[in-house]
Amino acid sequence: MKTLENYLNENFLAEGDPELLEKLRPVFVTLINRLKDLGSNAAEEDRLEAFAKAFDLINRHEDEIETVERETILEAIYDIGEIVGLSRETQFAEEWRGDW
Repeated sequence: MKTLENYLNENFLAEGDPELLEKLRPVFVTLINRLKDLGSNAAEEDRLEAFAKAFDLINRHEDEIETVERETILEAIYDIGEIVGLSRETQFAEEWRGDW
């Protein structure tokens, strides 16, 4: 079973422009740490708020995000979401994703 700690140690941003993905990695680290701090009993609203804040930062780079990076970013977001009990089927990330 994947955990946030295990995911943090994986190379989850491996596909796409390395320079852009290196800029985005701290956003994911902050998201994962925030979710860890919230704990497993956190309200869904609080977990979703953590993702919304991450998207605010990711969207600042929307001009740099191409198809490969989009797929990599969304895969990571949905993987992290599933670890904390959010269903990828709800497509929760689409609510905050910018024009990328």
